[in-house]
Amino acid sequence: MRSFRTLPATCVVVGALVFSAPAPVRAVSATPVQTVAHHILLDVAPQKTATGCAKTYEVKPNDSWNRIAKKVSVSMSLLLKVNKANTKTMLLIGDVICLPRAAVTESSTRSDVVIGRPARLYTTKESAAIIREVFPDRLEERALAIARRESQLNAANINGSRCCLGLFQIHWMAHRSWLKNIGITTPEQMLDAHWNTKAALALYKRSNSWSAWE
Repeated sequence: MRSFRTLPATCVVVGALVFSAPAPVRAVSATPVQTVAHHILLDVAPQKTATGCAKTYEVKPNDSWNRIAKKVSVSMSLLLKVNKANTKTMLLIGDVICLPRAAVTESSTRSDVVIGRPARLYTTKESAAIIREVFPDRLEERALAIARRESQLNAANINGSRCCLGLFQIHWMAHRSWLKNIGITTPEQMLDAHWNTKAALALYKRSNSWSAWE
């Protein structure tokens, strides 16, 4: 049978840790036990778990409100609103926060998109020429650089999770609600160099910036 050594009166046990407490000193308001416990409580941050959400997200290392908003394709202002937060609200790894209903997560994109073969294939030269044709002169070089980075000018490019398509790797599920306004109603159209470039220009105009690719 295991035996346990009796601790001296000057030791304090907190959880599984043993601290040596100083000898009693007169005129000190806090006892040694109170002092040790106080410091431990300060070092442990409570974990936040959102409830009653349409969707949730667990905070990962290096996440921020802005990065999470981009991950799930919603505006940061909307993400902050559903969490009753602001840009100064701290996020800790493991926190579970609310996502808006419009948020696009991996689980909502992996099996929802069935993509057929593109109607035709484009060479990289043809794709570059189409980008120069569709984008205004002042924007075409930046547009070409983004398309090279995103797809290497391969108009039929589909990323691993099957969410982002074509020259500019546009997130089909996140943007299909408004893409229909410019005539794009199927994911296969996003594999056409003309349609994808038109969608990219429309996406640029929605914010008057390249933020969708940054």
